[in-house]
Amino acid sequence: YSQSSFTDVKNDAYYMGYIEWAAKNGIDKGIGDGKFAPDQPITREQMAVIMQNYANVNGFTLTKLYSENTFADSELISTYAKDAVKLTQTAGIFTGKNGNLFDPQGTATRAEVAAVLRRFVELISSATLF
Repeated sequence: YSQSSFTDVKNDAYYMGYIEWAAKNGIDKGIGDGKFAPDQPITREQMAVIMQNYANVNGFTLTKLYSENTFADSELISTYAKDAVKLTQTAGIFTGKNGNLFDPQGTATRAEVAAVLRRFVELISSATLF
């Protein structure tokens, strides 16, 4: 990738190629209006969508391991993210926070990202062993 398709990602940014890869593969298409917002924190619901998209693009089936949890703040989950939150929660990739909250608009901490990535990798690894 030699040129950014986003107005807020410079062609010489070290991460430009990764962003273009994610966009071209349907994993993360940015925030709309030709912008990616590379320096903006990511919300928990956005991360759920990215994880679902990554699984779909790579042909991974996220198996339902847990019953669906109706979070106390479910009404705050954006329409575009509802399916991804449900799928990643029932697969065991995402868990709620204290008080049965999902906190969809809350930013994901580094610890949460690490936990989500580990659970995702473990789920995919165990599925490919059989």
